[in-house]
Amino acid sequence: MNKKVAMVLAIAISGMGLLTGNSIQAQGFADPTFQATWERTDQPVASGAVKRSFYWGPAPLASQSEQYAEGQSGKRLVQYFDKSRMEINNPGGNKSDPFYVTNGLLTVELVTGRMQVGNSAYIDRYPAEIPLASDADDTSAPTYASFSKVLARAQNNTGKAVPAAINRSGNVAPASVSGFTAEQTGAYYESATGHNVPRVFWDFLNASGPVVQNGKVVTARLSDPWFYAAGLPITEAYWAKVKIGGQPNTDVLIQAFQRRVLTFVPSLPSDFRVQMGNIGLHYYDWRYKDAGRGAGLPGGTPGATATPQPTTSTTAGSIAISGAVKTPAKLSASDLAGGAPVTVQANFTTAGGGTEQHTYKGRLLLDLLKSAGGDGNGGRDLPIRYIVATGQNGQRAVLSWGEIDPIFSGRQIIVAYQQDGANLSGAQGPARLVIPSDKSGARSLYGLSQLEVKTITSTKPTGSILKITGAIQTPLNLTGSDMPSRNPQMVQVRYMAGGVTESHNYKG
Repeated sequence: MNKKVAMVLAIAISGMGLLTGNSIQAQGFADPTFQATWERTDQPVASGAVKRSFYWGPAPLASQSEQYAEGQSGKRLVQYFDKSRMEINNPGGNKSDPFYVTNGLLTVELVTGRMQVGNSAYIDRYPAEIPLASDADDTSAPTYASFSKVLARAQNNTGKAVPAAINRSGNVAPASVSGFTAEQTGAYYESATGHNVPRVFWDFLNASGPVVQNGKVVTARLSDPWFYAAGLPITEAYWAKVKIGGQPNTDVLIQAFQRRVLTFVPSLPSDFRVQMGNIGLHYYDWRYKDAGRGAGLPGGTPGATATPQPTTSTTAGSIAISGAVKTPAKLSASDLAGGAPVTVQANFTTAGGGTEQHTYKGRLLLDLLKSAGGDGNGGRDLPIRYIVATGQNGQRAVLSWGEIDPIFSGRQIIVAYQQDGANLSGAQGPARLVIPSDKSGARSLYGLSQLEVKTITSTKPTGSILKITGAIQTPLNLTGSDMPSRNPQMVQVRYMAGGVTESHNYKG
């Protein structure tokens, strides 16, 4: 048996990223909808009819009711698989809905160390020092904790190959892997999380093939929509040299998504080069066996049952107001609660296609900035002001001054210290920037830490050309005659001008 065949056999039997021990026993399916979800993609693989990697794993593993604040009696039914955990959040929902069964945000929890026990409830634990794409005894391979260092948003690299490598410490350097330019080229940029998906993973997430639907084998998308199983990317893709199936120094490209970890091993046969990591096994041992606790973290012996406790802190840091203001300030949660409160409701569309609904209490962002001596005259003064907000994991959002003024924009943007009546705590605190009109909620940052007012000095326009420049791939110079050919749209606008209401129809 040659090394390549041995490696494929090892991966097929135990999956990418071996566990410290086979601690979860195979069980029957805990719910018929779990079985139907598994059969759709993995029954053809398990029967040998199709050669491709598993989406869930060869068999169902442990099932139980886990703590979840919004579940029935504070619980929800879950079942673990090698590569994920299936969940039923609303047993009374429509069982024919593709999102009746979901899979957990396990990668986010393992990378951040925050175990989710409700829509907005978390238990602070620790980032998992578990190799996420190699054998468990590989002491130099990157871990979930390593990827906690690379969560910051990246620039749009669609159409470009920017190979980088990561080590166990989370340090990033140019990759030494040669070739595979097409596979590494950015195929999609997810603006909600700020990360690129390389071609090799984008093709995998959008692949079609034989699936089981209503007891029949048909050809359809394996993941529909593409983010159903994996979620959105939370890091870039990085190369690493790891041990897989006992073979050291194996090149692997790794990318963390909200729900899964994807790996690309060029040395494997084509049908098995891209796989989903064994995050279900890793997460189960982290949650129930205290696995992956770093040497510098207190308590716990690997293999011992862990009893994590909810965090009791009501604040987490402060919010710095800086930049083009007269009086820079730092605000705590108590400072926010000491002012005139504003309550707003927000409905955000989740990555799974559902709706996240919350009631927030906080302070108008405009009032906070004005109290620090910033004033933008409805966004029309010179120089023009805008705000850069920084939140959890270094994520950033940009707002114009005009849109934060309720009189000018007709909407309230707040810095919220309460969500659904509870103070924001842990990494979510001391506040969340809430922009109710943003459908995706991508700019509504948790863990708000900084509000920086910046300025742009306007220049007098010359000629009749509209110039589009800056961080874009193709700068444009547009004239009036160019505009009608560029997908024209119609909008109706009503606004106040000099105390008089105007109404107009615009085309552009």
